[in-house]
Amino acid sequence: MPRVVSVLHHPLPPLAAGRLAEEDGMGWHFRTARALAKYGGYEAVAARPGTGREAVVRTVNGVIVVLAPSANLSPARSVWRWGYVSTALAELVEGAVKRGFIPYVHEYRALNSELVIRRIIDYPVVLQHHGSLPPRGLSLRSPLDFIKELSKLRRDAYLRKVRGVFFVLNTREKHYLESVLGVDARVVVRTMAVDFNEIRPMSAEEKTAVRRAAGIPEDAVVLVTYVGVFGEEVGSIKGAHYLLKIWRELRRSLKGRVAMVAAGIGEPYLSALRRAGVLAYRLLPHRDYVRLVAASDVYFLPATSGYSYGGIGVAVMEAMAAGVPVVSPTLREFPEPDRIKDVGVATKYVDNEDALKEFTNVLIHVVESRNQYKPWVIRELAGRYYSWESFVRDFNNAVRGA
Repeated sequence: MPRVVSVLHHPLPPLAAGRLAEEDGMGWHFRTARALAKYGGYEAVAARPGTGREAVVRTVNGVIVVLAPSANLSPARSVWRWGYVSTALAELVEGAVKRGFIPYVHEYRALNSELVIRRIIDYPVVLQHHGSLPPRGLSLRSPLDFIKELSKLRRDAYLRKVRGVFFVLNTREKHYLESVLGVDARVVVRTMAVDFNEIRPMSAEEKTAVRRAAGIPEDAVVLVTYVGVFGEEVGSIKGAHYLLKIWRELRRSLKGRVAMVAAGIGEPYLSALRRAGVLAYRLLPHRDYVRLVAASDVYFLPATSGYSYGGIGVAVMEAMAAGVPVVSPTLREFPEPDRIKDVGVATKYVDNEDALKEFTNVLIHVVESRNQYKPWVIRELAGRYYSWESFVRDFNNAVRGA
């Protein structure tokens, strides 16, 4: 049986007291470990720092979850974003690797990830990109920015020594690693994935039932978006600040026969959208959210270029798994450019009012022509690249190559 230790560099806040975040399906280290166990037959460990000085070990969905002891260096947050540092995590992973576990480290531009990788630099490793940017160059205008960029330059330099495989979210990071940094490891464009066995297109009857339960008129055209950004109140890079204007234009153009569901919204936009008639949520249970997506007619994401390094986006993958057409700048990351027209429209990034107007016009066009999209075609195309089965296939290929 193959064995993997999937590593996250930061603590995760629990959704409920007394539970681990992993027990509610949180954390890409855990989700990937669970998929590798379920679809690949791996013995899987999901490890990350905890927030205390004692280790925590539990088994969740067949995955051994380990929270390593850590120290809270709060001032470090201004430089490294995360204040918890865990040398114990690095020791744990090193011990697992020596026992034959394949190391899979999430987000390689992070302090705890660096501590882990340096301990196992002589072993093949799979490193996962989660949207971090490469160094921009040193500037003396801001001492804090200078320290951050110097740290990035130093950290990226050791990536040249890595053996194994990089999984990256986009072709620009692939170009940077291969042509600018000159890493020896193989670089593969490989995003995260979603569970196509849990998300599927709904029948007309199922859609009607979900809409009734949410208080959405049965004859309305339903649009859904998710603009949440981890650790931020307002997801501006995903266009949260554009939603009110888009909503007003949709109502004007579609004569009021439209409903919008927006999740991941913080203040002040949450209250403003609710007053305007949008079903807006700060946070929805994932099960409820994906049901609303599957019951919708169009998924949209008015992302700015600030999100351009984030790949196609998990919420976009979920919409495609449900067979819902997508309007988003991030669709340009779809691996088959000639088939984008079958899953939706890849717009420009929405960085100004002109781009917003163009995005809204495209969105209205897709709403009006939504019947031309075939849900099971969208799902089949997306499943080639964004199902957990496809992820496990690519992971196995990476391990064999390494």
